[in-house]
Amino acid sequence: MQPREENFMTLAAVTRALSATSVLAIMICAAQPVWAAPDLIVLNGDVRTVDQSTPKAQAFAVENGKFIAIGSNDEIRGLADAETKVIDAAGKTVTPGFIDGHTHLTSGMDMVTGVDLSYIPDKKTWLEKIKEADARLPKGVWLMGGGWDYTLGEGKLPTKEDLDAVVPDRVVILRDIDFHSYWVNSKALEVGGVTATSKVEEGGEVVLNDKGEPSGILLESAGDLVEKHRPAVADAERRGALLQTMKFANSLGITGVNDMSDLAAVHDYAAILAEKKMPLRVWYGFFEGDPKKIAAAVKDRDEVDKVAADSGEQEMKGPMLKLGYTKSVIDGVLSTRTAYMHEDYSDQHGLKGKPFETKEQLAAAIKASNENGFPTAVHAIGDGGVSLVLDAFAEASVPRPQPNRIEHIEVVETKDIQRFKELGVVASMQPNHATGTIGKYITERIGTDREPRAYVWHSMLDAGVPLVFGSDWPTSPLSPLTQINDAVFRESPFGLGDGPWHPEQAVSFDQALHGLTQAGADMTPWGAQIGSISVGKWADFVVIDGTLPDPLDRSIRERKVEATYLAGSEVYRQP
Repeated sequence: MQPREENFMTLAAVTRALSATSVLAIMICAAQPVWAAPDLIVLNGDVRTVDQSTPKAQAFAVENGKFIAIGSNDEIRGLADAETKVIDAAGKTVTPGFIDGHTHLTSGMDMVTGVDLSYIPDKKTWLEKIKEADARLPKGVWLMGGGWDYTLGEGKLPTKEDLDAVVPDRVVILRDIDFHSYWVNSKALEVGGVTATSKVEEGGEVVLNDKGEPSGILLESAGDLVEKHRPAVADAERRGALLQTMKFANSLGITGVNDMSDLAAVHDYAAILAEKKMPLRVWYGFFEGDPKKIAAAVKDRDEVDKVAADSGEQEMKGPMLKLGYTKSVIDGVLSTRTAYMHEDYSDQHGLKGKPFETKEQLAAAIKASNENGFPTAVHAIGDGGVSLVLDAFAEASVPRPQPNRIEHIEVVETKDIQRFKELGVVASMQPNHATGTIGKYITERIGTDREPRAYVWHSMLDAGVPLVFGSDWPTSPLSPLTQINDAVFRESPFGLGDGPWHPEQAVSFDQALHGLTQAGADMTPWGAQIGSISVGKWADFVVIDGTLPDPLDRSIRERKVEATYLAGSEVYRQP
């Protein structure tokens, strides 16, 4: 018998064993020799595919890093041979790999390598964790990190004396949860030469204590007085920290991110990719509003593309890295009343925030970005900021493969929701940004009359607006399971408020899961290759450590990720 005849006879046997639908699904994957046994099969799963043609399944098969079949246990088991690795999911929920639609991984590196105080309500525990981190670090290394939120505990800002009591002899700089304030010790103030009369840029402030001395709290640009003295970090050390941060993301089920930072950082990702160490996919955006610098970044994009091609990883794992878009910021945040509103803040009349740049300046950046093949993501939190950005998109955007987008959109005019759809602008929103404000400041800032226009996820979907979810880590938890919980239940993670906040804007589990998988993929050129458990796509998937009920209940808050797979290879396993 000739090899080709044998292959077709094997295929015929498989055909007899499987349903017609499953066979068709297998045969669609033309890139694979369909008669070869898979490398890996997953059985007995509660598989949520995010594929409308087959929303749920029990099992699937993977060959050469891609999904080649999805179906029942019997259908998939029949494909395996003695060489096939078999994973028994034991009824646990399996989802596509999570894709975070808005992260700042390089900004969060200090919280992974230093100290993370997120969601810890009391200062005593902060100081214990800071002391533990100090004990781990070599002498002379600055202790960085943050995530502290003084509103969760006694409601008083921490002081330099608090830090001095546990770490007196090394520089300590800790950003708050919003990344707008710095808590530093006396050693840091000394290194920065910070005094009561230090000059800072507009918007910054050296907060003074009752003695008229720096208290240890530096607001906004005042933090640069200390940070600019931070010792340079060797390339290898910085890239090692970035790799550690990506692996932290893997531990939460993340296989892809829409990441945003400065242009230089994309070359750190490229260096890690060149060493074949990238454990997740990165669609990268860089902060830039200067049209000339945007045009110059085309060279950086070409360099990154060459590294990606030369690495050989694209053939083995699929798309891994792309310098894809620009990022602009039009306003601040609600907590500090710097978000740009159409009307005054409810708790401070005469103040409605100001846009950080004119519509004309933003339009010039959008036009330059789009003309050079970069879509643009613009931070806009207040309803005035959102309107301004939509106006700029209407005036300046030009056709491009990937969509322009607005980030955050915490308050929006009802009439502007339809404009998102008309202009083809994606709504990129972060569920925990909503729940984290409940019972703290949201009602005070915008008043009850504007509450129905805040965090309007469901209204966006009802209007047919593409909605992508993300974390904005490190300003909120990186865990996609946390973000899904917040999107579905809209309850304060701190037990504040009175139950779900405007539950009419909550979304279903399936909608939230789509927002953290396929929607994130669709922001990139890779939407047909990743984002769902579908035949022919790269096999990025997550095994949860239990079964998520349908409909979802609050037990999701107890669930963690058991294992994460990228292109069929395990990149994380729960210890």
